[in-house]
Amino acid sequence: MIPISVCIITKNEAENLTKCLEALKPYPFEIVVTDTGSEDNSLEIARQYTNRVYEFAWINDFSAARNFCISHASHNTILSLDTDEFLRPLDWDALQKALEEHPKSLGAIELFNYFDVDGETKHQIARLERLFNRRCYHFMNPIHEVLVPIGKMTPSSYDAPVSVDHVGYQGTRKKLKEKAERDMKLIRAEIEADPENPYLYFQLGQCYMLMRDHAGALGQFREAMKRSPMPGADYTLVLLCNYADILLDDNLTEEAAAIFPYHDSFADNKDFLCLCGRIYLQMGQPLKALPEFVQALSAPKCNAADSRTPSYYIGFIYEMFGKRDIARSHYENCGDYPPAVEALRRLDS
Repeated sequence: MIPISVCIITKNEAENLTKCLEALKPYPFEIVVTDTGSEDNSLEIARQYTNRVYEFAWINDFSAARNFCISHASHNTILSLDTDEFLRPLDWDALQKALEEHPKSLGAIELFNYFDVDGETKHQIARLERLFNRRCYHFMNPIHEVLVPIGKMTPSSYDAPVSVDHVGYQGTRKKLKEKAERDMKLIRAEIEADPENPYLYFQLGQCYMLMRDHAGALGQFREAMKRSPMPGADYTLVLLCNYADILLDDNLTEEAAAIFPYHDSFADNKDFLCLCGRIYLQMGQPLKALPEFVQALSAPKCNAADSRTPSYYIGFIYEMFGKRDIARSHYENCGDYPPAVEALRRLDS
């Protein structure tokens, strides 16, 4: 068995810390917790689950805190988690096999990011590189830290069979605003040092999204797009989707078409294809929209889109063409999907 240390940094999140640690109990992980200055009972909670609890004086640098935490692990294989990330049921044997097959690669774990919109909880799925050998990688960047090779090794990654529920985007407006403002100070300092890095503007935009300030977010997403984010970067799809969604809501359809050059890179993603279809529809080009939704039906990847969305829009387009029977069949395929239910009422009226 390849032993694994789960390394967690925390501050003033006692309730989430309990849930995070409880989710780890069924598995033979070593747990290492580093507290960065809690004023609640986080230290006491951590000590109920592990004897590897350490304190780190906060210096406005998440990478420094994470590297401190992993330095106190007994094992070289590390799974790095945040306090607001709760491990989903895990196939231990599949995880061991993946580690054996990728001993020097970064494992990208699956994050289900939950957020509240108009009283409804939704989620996006993303992958972040969090599983690694500490002899090969360490963290860099004070905020939204990333794993980079130690020495001259060329990095590689794979999809690790690890999934977590992330609740950090949920909470009261006050709590989310405080979190966003804390992060924004650190990101702006990074931008001063590296003003051409699109990732930093993306993260600044995400902070505005956290505060429900879509106008502020759009400004930062525009700055990110000006700097030509690479299709292979793990944040680019989220950037494209959030950027274009805001533009469509603001009826800035021509600008939203700026995502089209990325089509080949994300042609296997349901979210991206549906977004392209919506842009074409809003541009008054249903014949270009239809193939996007048809392709989305069988797209293997999906981050947030409801699986019924492509069928609904195919039905909507056929209804536009006066093909009511074909439209009805596609709407009926959507089950209780609210837009499709409303469309069927419209057809019946």
